[in-house]
Amino acid sequence: MLINNRWFLKMLFSYLPIFYIVIAVIFLISIFMINESSQKQTLKTNVAFANHVVSILEQSLKTIDGTMIKEIDQNDNLKEYLYTTDKVKKYYYANKVSDAFNNIVINNKWIHSVYLYNIEDQTVLSSDISTKADSYGDEAFIRELQQGGFPKGWTNKREYRELEYDKPVEVFSLVKPFPLFTAEKGFIVINVNVQSVKSMLDEMTHADISHINLYDSQGQRVFGSGGQDMSLIGSGYLGWTVGTSIKETGLLEWTSAFSMWWLVFGLCAIILGTLAIVFISLKHSKPIEDITHQIHDYVHKTFGKKGRSHDFHFIQSALDKLIKESNKSQEHYKQNLAFRRRMLFQELLKTDPAHDKTRWGAALQELGRIEDAAMLSAFVVEIDDYSEFCAMYNERDQGLLGFALGSAVKEIMQDAGADCWMEWIAPQRLGLICFLPDDRESALPGCWDHIRTWIGQNLKFTVTLGVTDAIKDAEQLHVSFKKALEALDYKPVFGSNTVIRFEDIDMKEQREVFDHLLVIRSIGLAFREGDRKWETIFDELVETLRANRYSRTEIANLLHYLIYQIYKDISGLPREGEDPILELNQAADTFETIDDIHEIFKAILVKAAGQLHVFRSSQNQRSVVHDVRAYIEANYGNPDLSLSLLGDTFHMNPSYLSRLFKEEFDQNFVDFLARIRVEQAKMLLRSTNDSLQDIAAKVGYTHYYSFSRVFKKLEKVSAGDYRKMM
Repeated sequence: MLINNRWFLKMLFSYLPIFYIVIAVIFLISIFMINESSQKQTLKTNVAFANHVVSILEQSLKTIDGTMIKEIDQNDNLKEYLYTTDKVKKYYYANKVSDAFNNIVINNKWIHSVYLYNIEDQTVLSSDISTKADSYGDEAFIRELQQGGFPKGWTNKREYRELEYDKPVEVFSLVKPFPLFTAEKGFIVINVNVQSVKSMLDEMTHADISHINLYDSQGQRVFGSGGQDMSLIGSGYLGWTVGTSIKETGLLEWTSAFSMWWLVFGLCAIILGTLAIVFISLKHSKPIEDITHQIHDYVHKTFGKKGRSHDFHFIQSALDKLIKESNKSQEHYKQNLAFRRRMLFQELLKTDPAHDKTRWGAALQELGRIEDAAMLSAFVVEIDDYSEFCAMYNERDQGLLGFALGSAVKEIMQDAGADCWMEWIAPQRLGLICFLPDDRESALPGCWDHIRTWIGQNLKFTVTLGVTDAIKDAEQLHVSFKKALEALDYKPVFGSNTVIRFEDIDMKEQREVFDHLLVIRSIGLAFREGDRKWETIFDELVETLRANRYSRTEIANLLHYLIYQIYKDISGLPREGEDPILELNQAADTFETIDDIHEIFKAILVKAAGQLHVFRSSQNQRSVVHDVRAYIEANYGNPDLSLSLLGDTFHMNPSYLSRLFKEEFDQNFVDFLARIRVEQAKMLLRSTNDSLQDIAAKVGYTHYYSFSRVFKKLEKVSAGDYRKMM
């Protein structure tokens, strides 16, 4: 049975190799991790060992340093020896000092020798001899100290001999001045045997496990095995460096530390894991085998061909086709559902509540109404100042902000336990149908206010909500939706950035809006006559509309009647800039609140009233300018005729009169007067024999020279030549 069960064999030979590979990898990783941990621990131990060696060296040599400082400070014989001049006493104290040096050497096995150099008589006193420096074996070191100064601490390894023929000994030396801070009398040299230090360090190591290398301040190896150092620790006091290395534990040594019981335990675990895989593979292969046979049968019936049982091509093809068809069907269903919900909102907009017979409950059920929803709430969210919103943002940003608004509304309602359908029923209006549990109706006012405040604080624009009470009967959905829309129609009196409940509207009997037509006619009459009282009447009309809470439609009708009355008075005005009638119509169609009407309408009307006043004034002034021209034509012979005279005659400013004359006749006063006088002079030259001087006086020139100059300028010939030509 097991042999024939191919899926069992496939699963078994798929899982077992992986299982054994994982066991092997875990085993190898464990070895590497333990080995790495061992290396890190070895490195830490090596560093600690190197620090320990440095500490012992420093402690031992600091003890010698302290001993010498104490000897210099407390040995009176040393002071007497250096300061006395009596030879007998000097010999006595020399013996005492030599004995003291000898005791120091005996008491410390590291110290090889100690000697004192007396600067005054250039003698050397040690534990064994007293002699002149030039015959002492360490004379070269003494001269070096005198020339180059004392070293700060211990010297590097050097050779020392007491007598010239002695065998040299490798030592480290410490030089102490006497007195300590001046060295005016001499100095003491303490020599530590390098071999003694090496012996001490050799006792701390084992040739098979560790080694120590000691390096001087110049990096030269003093002693050691010369092997590679794992750690290098420097001594600030000595100036030397200690290098140490501890041999790592081998892999065989590590595995030998394992107990046989651990190996047995590991093998048992592997065997149990193998048996578990066999059992699980056997258990799971049977249903897979059955499913495989069913798929093969389906493929055979669908495609008319039969595949091999071990060939996955037919199985994969069948599954791909099923998944593809399922995804396509699901996507089509979602698109169709979204489209039908969109159409639902359009139907709600078109439906007449009084004659509608649509079964809204059944329609909601078909579109996926939430089964446990006991209440329905329809409301509309409108973006305030939509024209300003469109001017501020491009189409892409408008789409993003609209998406953010819808997402925020949906999330707020979901937090209150309601599920929502929403659709943009107009560019600035978002319609919503919410499904609520029976106990969540009381949360609606808080949700509506939360929507209004959140959008105002986070999206840089405000919204107004038209709402109504939730309903239980789904057949009344269209009525509820119409109430929400009608509530928004009262936005002009309730204001922007607010929640307008249909139930809060004062539903009186049909208002007689035409009662205000007489008031509007009085505004038009005062406007036409230029009486500023039209502004007061207009302010009173706006306050009346605000107090009586008229709907937007009613207010718009009254505004258009007012525009008609104004149009009759300003339709003949010359157009300068924007057409006030067009501006008024745009304001009447796009206003949102009563305040918008008061501010925008009044500003446009004030501007139009100013244009009307200017136009009427200009019409009156035109008749005056023509009277001025007639006066000039009748009195051109008056030599005193001037703008000043005309201004006094017609009670006008001369400069203003000159400008009006130029605007009306496209000719200034001086040129006009000169042309009339010259034309009259030409007539007299042709029809009379009067002298040129008399003719000049008759046409208003006191001096003939002025007349001659003006005549020649305009006619291009002199007055005399003109008469001859006639």
